[in-house]
Amino acid sequence: MARLSEKYNDSVIKMFKLLTLLLHGEADFKDVIEIFADENDGVIQNSHVILNKYLNTLKIFCIKITKQKNKYYLLNMPFNVDFTEDDVRAVEILKASAPLMPAGKVRKNLLNFIKDIEIRYDEKARVASNEFAGKSYIDLSFYFAKCRDQILECEKFCADKQKLEIIYLSNGEETSIIASPKEVKYFNRRICFSVYSQFNDQLTEIPIDNIKSIKQLPIVTKNSSHTTSVVFALKNRLAKSYKLKDGEYSNGFDKDGNLIVANDAEDLDMLIARLMRYGENCTILSPKFLRDRMLDVISKCIENYD
Repeated sequence: MARLSEKYNDSVIKMFKLLTLLLHGEADFKDVIEIFADENDGVIQNSHVILNKYLNTLKIFCIKITKQKNKYYLLNMPFNVDFTEDDVRAVEILKASAPLMPAGKVRKNLLNFIKDIEIRYDEKARVASNEFAGKSYIDLSFYFAKCRDQILECEKFCADKQKLEIIYLSNGEETSIIASPKEVKYFNRRICFSVYSQFNDQLTEIPIDNIKSIKQLPIVTKNSSHTTSVVFALKNRLAKSYKLKDGEYSNGFDKDGNLIVANDAEDLDMLIARLMRYGENCTILSPKFLRDRMLDVISKCIENYD
């Protein structure tokens, strides 16, 4: 009886190993087959038959696995989430927006997110998904169509990694900057070209529709380029509830209970606008030129009430 229990335990462990492997995405055939190799004599050829038995066992428990071009994929999760029809419709709208995005990490991340959701559909949600598939409930064609060519051009500049001379509108006036391309960023329905200027050690995010011209220079961008690190202190209740944004890190609280945060990835103008919203609960500690700029903004705000 003990030997039978060991066999059952071994079978359960192998199924859990297979599911764990598949939960991380696609799995190569060689990695899957190794799980079911004969541990006594190492004869992997016999594992094909054993693998099919396990797959059929999982199918009985409604766990579906498919194989395409030497890769295995999990079609549904061992557990499901109760999605409503409105939830499924929202996912279909997201799916409809993906082809309108330029190829890159944003589209890839969106498609992976949709896949992670769909794999958790229960049978009711799958039926709703089939009914909604291919139907567009809102017109998304305007979303990126206007700036598509500029987005693709900026992404090419990022791939080429050469310095650029950019002329763009800032506060209604033409501004020129020589900078290194970093990435294209998406803020709701606003698209910005993020560039780094070594001259003032600053990251600038330029709205793509404000760009007048871009000239590529025969100078390769150095990988050592860095951005200005802005350190600020948050006080009172905000210090306890604040959630770090992308590109921010913190070593914790100072002796007065203030949360000290460093930000080295956000456009300085956008960062100032965000920190202004925190009012008296936020103080920029460094660099000095940004403290001075914040003081200038505050002074102009005060002038509006004189």
